[in-house]
Amino acid sequence: MSRTHRGRSAHGPWAVICLVSLLTFGWAADPMAQFNPYFGQNRVKYDDFDWHIYETEHFEIFYYPELEQHLERVASYAESAYAQVSADLTHDLATLIPLVVFKTHSEFEQQNVIPGAVSEGVGAFAEPFRRRILLPIDEPPDQLYRLITHELTHQFAFDIVPRSAIRRGIPLWVDEGLADYMAGIWRPLDLMQVRDAALADILPEMSQFDGYGNFSSLRVVYNLGHAAFEFMEERWGKEGVREFLFSLRKTAIGGGGDIYDDAFDIPADEFDDEFEDYIRERFQEFRDKERPDDYGRDLAPDPLETQYAATVSIEPSPSGDLMAAFSQNRKDGEIDIVLLSATTGEVVSNLTDGFNRNLGFESLGLPLLRFNQVPWMSWSPVDDRLAYFVRKGKFRSLLMQNVVTREVEDLIPLDMLDEPESPDISPDGRTVAFSALQGAVGDIYLLDLGTKEVTNLTEDGFADYAPTFSPDGSYLVYVARISGNNKLFKLDLETKAKTQLTFGTATDAAAQFLDDHTLTFASTATDPLAPIDPTQAANAEIYNIWTLDLDNGELRQYTDTATGNVSTIVLRGDEEDRIAFVTYFKGLYGIHTLVREEPLYTAAATDFGGPGANIDFQAPLTHNVIAANNRRKGRFEKMFLDGAPPINIGVMSNGDVMGGTAISFTDVLGDQSFQFQAYSIQQFRTIAGSYFNLSGRFQYGFQGFSQESFFYGNNGFYDPSLLFLSRDDAQATSSTRGGTAFGIYPFDRFRRVEFTGGMFHTKEEFRNEALEQQAVQFQEQQFGTSLFRDGAQIPFGASFIQETTVFREFGPVDGNAMRLAYQYAPSIGTTFLGKQTFDADGRYYKRIGQTGVLALRGRWFNSFGDFPDFHFFGGNGDMRGFEYLEFIGHEAGHVNAELRFPLIEAMLTPIGVLGGIRGTFFFNLGGASLNDVPFKLSSGSTETFTPVVGFVQEGVVLPDGTLGTQIVPTFGPEQAVSGFRLVDARASYGIGLTTFVIGFPAHFDWSWRTLFNKGWEDVAFASAGGSEEYRKPRFDFWIGYDF
Repeated sequence: MSRTHRGRSAHGPWAVICLVSLLTFGWAADPMAQFNPYFGQNRVKYDDFDWHIYETEHFEIFYYPELEQHLERVASYAESAYAQVSADLTHDLATLIPLVVFKTHSEFEQQNVIPGAVSEGVGAFAEPFRRRILLPIDEPPDQLYRLITHELTHQFAFDIVPRSAIRRGIPLWVDEGLADYMAGIWRPLDLMQVRDAALADILPEMSQFDGYGNFSSLRVVYNLGHAAFEFMEERWGKEGVREFLFSLRKTAIGGGGDIYDDAFDIPADEFDDEFEDYIRERFQEFRDKERPDDYGRDLAPDPLETQYAATVSIEPSPSGDLMAAFSQNRKDGEIDIVLLSATTGEVVSNLTDGFNRNLGFESLGLPLLRFNQVPWMSWSPVDDRLAYFVRKGKFRSLLMQNVVTREVEDLIPLDMLDEPESPDISPDGRTVAFSALQGAVGDIYLLDLGTKEVTNLTEDGFADYAPTFSPDGSYLVYVARISGNNKLFKLDLETKAKTQLTFGTATDAAAQFLDDHTLTFASTATDPLAPIDPTQAANAEIYNIWTLDLDNGELRQYTDTATGNVSTIVLRGDEEDRIAFVTYFKGLYGIHTLVREEPLYTAAATDFGGPGANIDFQAPLTHNVIAANNRRKGRFEKMFLDGAPPINIGVMSNGDVMGGTAISFTDVLGDQSFQFQAYSIQQFRTIAGSYFNLSGRFQYGFQGFSQESFFYGNNGFYDPSLLFLSRDDAQATSSTRGGTAFGIYPFDRFRRVEFTGGMFHTKEEFRNEALEQQAVQFQEQQFGTSLFRDGAQIPFGASFIQETTVFREFGPVDGNAMRLAYQYAPSIGTTFLGKQTFDADGRYYKRIGQTGVLALRGRWFNSFGDFPDFHFFGGNGDMRGFEYLEFIGHEAGHVNAELRFPLIEAMLTPIGVLGGIRGTFFFNLGGASLNDVPFKLSSGSTETFTPVVGFVQEGVVLPDGTLGTQIVPTFGPEQAVSGFRLVDARASYGIGLTTFVIGFPAHFDWSWRTLFNKGWEDVAFASAGGSEEYRKPRFDFWIGYDF
């Protein structure tokens, strides 16, 4: 998988199943909500792609008509990559590889293969179980070819070491390092990290290196893995690489053995030592070069003393006394834009403090492969506005923010373009130049801030990036990728004439103006008059600080660093200007400055060469499109089992264990899905089969189901003389069978509407036949009808759902969520039962500190009509301290307030690092009632009551004339009760501990029930021990998610 940061992934089949369950079982007790009680955010399908399949010798390429002009080159790249990887690994794949291509990254993010797995930082991915590759084609040709090679290598690795059969994990450096190794190139920023690890003595032991390590950049594991495979090739040849992979297969599937001993006849520790020696020797020549400390004070926020872990891109204020910086915020788990003092590095303010959604966008728009080789923002030369790109919906928008007030002054949508980046505000503040894609080709564009008109300035076939206005605003300097290298160009804004400014094979980053005729920029160039050894040159693509005089073409080099200096800016000063730049050393990013004095080297631009033919990248093999190999994809073509069935468990607070699983069949694109699910609690089972269409923005499906559930009928269902019955005696069952249709339309990432309709039959009854007969008689006498239902319904429903919640590994941390639902079932003769139901559920989360949370919830349910619905709740996270499903009614509600906080962040145990322990202070209040039965929440008046103190048996003459017995209550003396008290509502408070067990949250709760009035509790619960018994502390254990 190619990415710049790790996004949170979701397991598609189970996510869909939970959604289907919420829609289908909304009118009954929903045990599925114990698995996942959250409403979920939307992954909007903005486009409905018309998929076609083009078949080559080794691939099935899935594309849509907008991509047809690129089909020939994509096929050429794919087949060329296959030939290379297959030859290097002497391995072939037995089946055609599904290669799913998208025109742009924003369209790639709409994929359904693994819903939720793609964020803006994920460049592509290879899926191991059905061997699919998914990627956008919006990178320059040579980089797209390398990307295809990278992902294709994953598929070869998955074939050599099948992931469904492994018994021990594959280190991430093996998978990603092999893929980068086979791609065959080193990008300067990647090589920088390996060189830094060698020179700073921070190399991990590769045989023990797992995950991403503790590096600030997630790319380090890719790059060290790449270097490790180059070491294997140098030490044992390509055959050694192959031996390593097949030894890995043997040990991963068999579950034992030493990979290194089997492949290389050396133990793992000796492999680590030899690799370390190799890396140190490889970069020995660079050990005496400059380090960041040589440039003076580090102006980046200290990651140990502040919440900002990595500062990667900077922009100067017009006065030069401040810098705006993109920095990773550990507290929020997001990248923020902070203002820094240009002299001390002190954090002055955070312009995007809090979570992005609070500022009106989903995420900051960041470059992918170019990372900080191009600018990420622009400070207006004439006012206090900062311009940067943000993601809102499918497309990015340009955000103009006042850095003094932090107010967003303008948010300009750019839905005519894809992936805009690198804004630069003109000297007069009226226009913004930026780079963007159209038709998968990158150009430079100009936005008029007044008219919002957008103009393409370059209109060529090359990838153009990072425009910078000249001080007089008459021309731009930008980066263009030609002949596989990034070079600086000049664009006259009046004539549109283009002039190449830098030459040669070095890579140049974005430029900034020092004065009206001098540029400063980072470049991997070296002194052309002092050639270096080719072996050393391969390791020496190092970004250093250069200047270019546009009047005479003179180039000057000012740094000679061991690692890399990028993101150059100019800090204006009263006496002299400084060049500031981002450094990298010991795995950390920094900000340093220098003043131009004597350069290290001076050269003419022409010393590196001159203008020549711009040679576009050509794949090693050329594929000619064959029309007969092209066809439109059928809707249900290529259906298969979508991964291993998930296993989900829950333990209720009454000790009942619930378990469930599902089987999902989808097409190769994940657009069409068939699911079969089953779960049970006690002996009650639910099974369902569904079809879901995810191909468009409006998603719909159908489901047939059979559901058996249980609840506990309270005394409102039968004569009060039976109050002595236990919960088990009063257990009732509900059996529902039928079918539904449902549709979902998302407005945006956070809001959607859902529609449901169906027909089904419901039968409710007490399990005890004698109680059932008595209850029916009592209900008909009391209410004129039976409260339990036995008949068919045709319900139609609509819901509005909002979910802005921010999640962490332990659950919600900030945001809000709500669900407002209405359901109507018409009465049709005596066949179909009628009802109307309103259901509202609101949650609010406020972060306290870094991971503390104040969580509030309110739930209200009301059903009425001839045969209304019941709502059951109690126990678990709904009403802690009470029995599971203790409350039942046609009208019901509860409120919850919880303070959740960390106690232990993580636990180091003999079996590894386990999840931490979190504490909870909680308070619950709720109640339920049947229709036409009075319900009084609370009272403060003085009243007199005659309490029931017990039950006795007495003789009675039965209707048939025989003698029998009945249980009747006995009453105590009248008692007066005064003061505030809950009457029909109930409340509890307490403390809880939560930790994760086999991936599920386990809760240990100590609770105390109360009606806020001991005298009233002595009356209400006189037969059960009064207040003393009612208020006894209660312990509950349950497994499931908090609200």
